[in-house]
Amino acid sequence: MICKRGKRYHALLSCSEMGHLNVVVVVAMLTGCVMASQSVGDQLVVSTEDGKISGFREYSTKGRAFYSFQGIPYAKPPVGQLRFKDPVASEGWTGVRDGTMVPPTCSQIPFFELTMKERKYKGEEDCLFLNVFSPVPSENEEPLPVLVFLHGGGFFAGGMDYYNGYVLMNEDVIMVLVQYRLGVLGFLSTEDSVMPGNFGLKDQTLALHWVQRNIRHFGGDPERVTLFGESAGGASVHFHLLSPYSHDLFVRGIMMSGTLLSPWAMGGAHKDVAWHTARLFGCPEPQNSNGLEASEALLRCLQGVDVKNLTLSLMDHVSIIFNPVLMGPRVDGDYLPAEPEVLMAKGRHKITDIISGITAHEGGLFALPLYSSDRLQSDLVNNFSEMGPASLEINEGDREPLLISHKIFDYYVGGVKVEKENADKICQLFGDRHFNIGHDLVSALYARNAAPKKMFLYSLDHRGQRSFDQFYDVDIDQKWVSHVDDLFYLFTGGTTVFTPLERDDDLRLRDIITKLWVNFAASGNPTPDDSLGFIWQPAADDYLQHLSLTPTPVMKDDTRKEVRAFWETLPTKQNLILHPEKVVPISEDTPKRSPGARSSTAPMSVKKYRLTDEL
Repeated sequence: MICKRGKRYHALLSCSEMGHLNVVVVVAMLTGCVMASQSVGDQLVVSTEDGKISGFREYSTKGRAFYSFQGIPYAKPPVGQLRFKDPVASEGWTGVRDGTMVPPTCSQIPFFELTMKERKYKGEEDCLFLNVFSPVPSENEEPLPVLVFLHGGGFFAGGMDYYNGYVLMNEDVIMVLVQYRLGVLGFLSTEDSVMPGNFGLKDQTLALHWVQRNIRHFGGDPERVTLFGESAGGASVHFHLLSPYSHDLFVRGIMMSGTLLSPWAMGGAHKDVAWHTARLFGCPEPQNSNGLEASEALLRCLQGVDVKNLTLSLMDHVSIIFNPVLMGPRVDGDYLPAEPEVLMAKGRHKITDIISGITAHEGGLFALPLYSSDRLQSDLVNNFSEMGPASLEINEGDREPLLISHKIFDYYVGGVKVEKENADKICQLFGDRHFNIGHDLVSALYARNAAPKKMFLYSLDHRGQRSFDQFYDVDIDQKWVSHVDDLFYLFTGGTTVFTPLERDDDLRLRDIITKLWVNFAASGNPTPDDSLGFIWQPAADDYLQHLSLTPTPVMKDDTRKEVRAFWETLPTKQNLILHPEKVVPISEDTPKRSPGARSSTAPMSVKKYRLTDEL
């Protein structure tokens, strides 16, 4: 018998969607238990290259049947001597594996708990699983396009328990969800061959290999695999566009609210963090040995540390609670051959069609916690020398972090002014720094280098009934379209935080977004015809036009040229790599400016960062 599923699903349907279900399905759900012998509850066994897996029948938000196969291992458990090592492919299993239970998440401190500095542990170390959702798991049908989703969470949190197939299974597509190692276990590195890091990203690559070998058994087309991800998941998609190890494993990419040019997306000081972790657990310090020998000793020590304590040690590295991202990808000269800026500028990336977009108020991710805490506001103002650069990720490789931070706040709000009347400007400040400017840079560089392939840009501009701000007790009048809000239109219900949509305008937008994503996965063109009532025009490197996603989408012009001109003058590492000639010297007497003001274009002499012919 398959109990729990029917009763849980009953909560997923809005009143307007209930009519899509036939009577027998409604009756089955109301009983809260479906018999396996009944057509609405039939299990299905699929033979993969690794073994047989059983799935179960579920129903989409519109009552369409699909099959869920959950907890499929794509790698050996990364435990013991495989901890802090590259993933090893699963050796398979005998018999029929139960694919009806949601697998545990990877070891982590959940997002909201970490931002509030609560030492809460969740998940398991044995977590390298994926879920497959298929409306037609039959090799007798024409294979369907495949969407592989990489979850967000700052590379330290998240998992498949937040996501499901109830929305996308309204369309003819196969969907795969992937879990990967997070935080300390996913990205700790000694910056050498012993612990090279990037383990979480290498997990994703191995999962893509699994998809190539097995997805046809679920009705999917391995030649039409599209990667999509949100936030850190979007940055992960960008990583795979840059990594030569991933290029042949997918054909297209969708980056939602995240790229590797976002300042939080690349980790820093990996070796220092590794040795700080060593001290936390009494592991041998480098002065007792040299080079690889020291790293080997550290590895052996950390492989014996309790996984919960090791995971919670991330708390000892967090310096600011509303910007906790610390451990992430690194340039290792192999999986990531050079700085993302260098690879992008030189066109060393996969040439393919891309969708990339943001929400209208990405900065809500940082502004909402700020305005929900008087202490945070006080800390930012009274300890700006530390909190200012930390909140803006102005750090390693950036010149004069404090002066840069002051200049940014001067530009947007005329100083370090975080009063509630400045909430919109503070939200825009954080959004531009952490998401928008990086998104624009990636978009322009891809549009320039990838022709004749196309770059489709969007902005989610519709404020729906559900929003990220519902998780915060904030006394401000603003109703933002915040970071994460786009996920409400792709996932819903179950054990997730994405509560069902009910309003007609929200449901219409959900149908539009899912159709665009599936069209893109199928052909590389999100609007192959005018059936949606509009055509999504691609961007050019000098014209970043974008689709404004609302219940009635329209194309809009680039609106951030002036803001980008300001950011290009700052002596950040990114600017010193991409366009040093635009960087302006910064000093303590730099005049304050506000949006709309002209800035000097005097060049700065730069020696440290250069685009060279060597990668």
